[in-house]
Amino acid sequence: MDLFFNPRSIAVAGASQKANLGNHVISNLKNGFTGDIYPINPNYDQIEGLQCFASIESVPGHVDLVIMLVPAIAIPAILKSCAAKGTKRVIIESAGFDESGQEGQALQKECSQIADAAGIRLWGPNCMGLVDVPNNKFFTFMHPRVRSEGMLAGHISLIVQSGMMSAIFLVELAKKGIGIAKACSIGNRSDVNECEILEYLEKDPDTKVIALYLESIPDGRRFTRAVRHSTKPVVLLKGGQSPAGAVAAMSHTSSLAGNSRLSQSVLAGQGVIMADSIFQMADIANALVHIPKMNPACRITIITLSGGAGILACDALERSNLTVVQLSEDTRKKLEQIFPPWMPPANPIDLFPAVAMRGRTVAFMGALNAVMEDKTIDVVIIHVVVGLEDSILNLKQLKQTADQCGKTIVFWLMGIKKEKDQFAQNAREAGITVYSDIIEISRCLEAVSQYNAYKNKAPVSADTLSTDATPNPVPSLSAPKGVMDEYESKSLLSQWGIPVVEEKIIKTAEEAWTFACKASLPVVLKGLCPGMAHKTEHGLVKLGISSREMMDTALSELKNIMKDQGRILIQKQISYEYELIAGYLKDPQFGPCIMFGLGGILAELEPDVAFALAPLSPEDAFTLINGLRNHKLLKGFRGMSALNKTAMAHLLIHLGNLGAACPEIEQMDINPLVVKNGMPTAVDASIIIR
Repeated sequence: MDLFFNPRSIAVAGASQKANLGNHVISNLKNGFTGDIYPINPNYDQIEGLQCFASIESVPGHVDLVIMLVPAIAIPAILKSCAAKGTKRVIIESAGFDESGQEGQALQKECSQIADAAGIRLWGPNCMGLVDVPNNKFFTFMHPRVRSEGMLAGHISLIVQSGMMSAIFLVELAKKGIGIAKACSIGNRSDVNECEILEYLEKDPDTKVIALYLESIPDGRRFTRAVRHSTKPVVLLKGGQSPAGAVAAMSHTSSLAGNSRLSQSVLAGQGVIMADSIFQMADIANALVHIPKMNPACRITIITLSGGAGILACDALERSNLTVVQLSEDTRKKLEQIFPPWMPPANPIDLFPAVAMRGRTVAFMGALNAVMEDKTIDVVIIHVVVGLEDSILNLKQLKQTADQCGKTIVFWLMGIKKEKDQFAQNAREAGITVYSDIIEISRCLEAVSQYNAYKNKAPVSADTLSTDATPNPVPSLSAPKGVMDEYESKSLLSQWGIPVVEEKIIKTAEEAWTFACKASLPVVLKGLCPGMAHKTEHGLVKLGISSREMMDTALSELKNIMKDQGRILIQKQISYEYELIAGYLKDPQFGPCIMFGLGGILAELEPDVAFALAPLSPEDAFTLINGLRNHKLLKGFRGMSALNKTAMAHLLIHLGNLGAACPEIEQMDINPLVVKNGMPTAVDASIIIR
């Protein structure tokens, strides 16, 4: 990768003297790149004062990198020239490949074959190339005027799949005071992809945070490995999240993975911070640059001159699961010295009455001194309105004091535009983040809190939980392609250490009654009929059988529905407190994954599920269990027993090990997985064989 970012010489195929994209590349290179530049175009002798060459081969020196901006149809021939020249790095910025239909797809495949044979690495095609702002390298066709509009050097590096890394976006980031280290537009990713660049940026000294816009992640396993090993925060905006799932899913696990639920869950489990918009992605990345460390509890106090602003701030912070703390007794006593007697201090700290009585300087400095000394506060949000009166805050001194006290300062800035711009610039120079909206503040603080919680989480001891659950020998699955019935599925699960309900296949009423008397009443009868995956909807589940008469009636009804097809299963009917769901599936992007969540009808009505890569480590299993929105249910909600997380972790680990040992398994679905006295038991299950 380093040769893409730090070449000694660059040739531009498609360079032009005209004011077009080929000319923009040459102008950008001349205004920053210090190596040799070779324009390639047989129609010119010179371009922008540089000697122009008719072909790559005619260049006198070695060429480290070739940037191509010619019609797509001409690129295979130029790639062959690169091979003959010994050039090993090519950025294809031209369009007209995979994104344009069958002819373009064939052309991209041809280019890849030529490059592979010659040992050439391809970046693109259909991309804007790369930008290295601190080192003034612009290997792109963006208009040269972009730089004159004020692009800021910073510590955020971007990886963008599409053309979103446009000049306009970079200028907008500069207007927001957000600086960029490197920006990489990777286009169709015929060769170089986001994983390689992410791994490169992990070692880049200019990069502190990596932000990505991706529409797909073809090699999800490598991507998650790169993220897991990264020492730098990773923020992702994932495109293509609209609900366009399959019309009919073969199992709950498959349908619950739809609508990007799986990818978001898997990536969040690896510490990736998910963003909802391109500017939110940039804001979160910027917050992570300026607030690299913070107590994950993120205990917040708000200082404002408006009671309404304080209310809105509390609402926004609560929606982001952040804590607006109660002021300590000591802090309240200090604030009482500046507040009027009729108004007891509280959080949010509404300073308007204090300002009216004491003046702005005394009120603000008194409040700041009080909260800075409060060890129960991590973040101070200061609501500032500028332009009406002179600012009384010494921003550099404020930042220095906050750092000494272990506090994070964030400004919620309003006011007249000119004064706002100046205040924001001064704050950024002092190292304090500034936002114009409390929603932005709450989401950014939430992201910083999540990242620090992920980095600081205590590892699960290897002695706590064993991952060895492989039976000996590994069973061979002889079932035909399709869905194994419930009995076969649970028999296999049981072999792999997964607790299942007591059950038996029966043929006669006498056999069923013998089982019922031995297992204790009541019992359940189920019809396992081929092609009927959802048994309840077809009347194939008979619950609460507690007498011989009920048994005979239920058995007769099942046989009538089934018309002598399939088998009849009898189970001990067990009481339980709540239902969960567990599953396994092979995702096209991330490969084998485990799912865990609330089960029963809730699994389809209001999904609350989390996913993780399989097979699971003990740490992965506990993280998955703790990843549900309604996690309080598992702690013993309203008198119900708390889930035995060790037993549940064992079950999830065994499920992943089974999938790894039997590659012909495509999906497994345990629903419901009932819980009684904290222990999970599989009541129903299905396994899908590829």
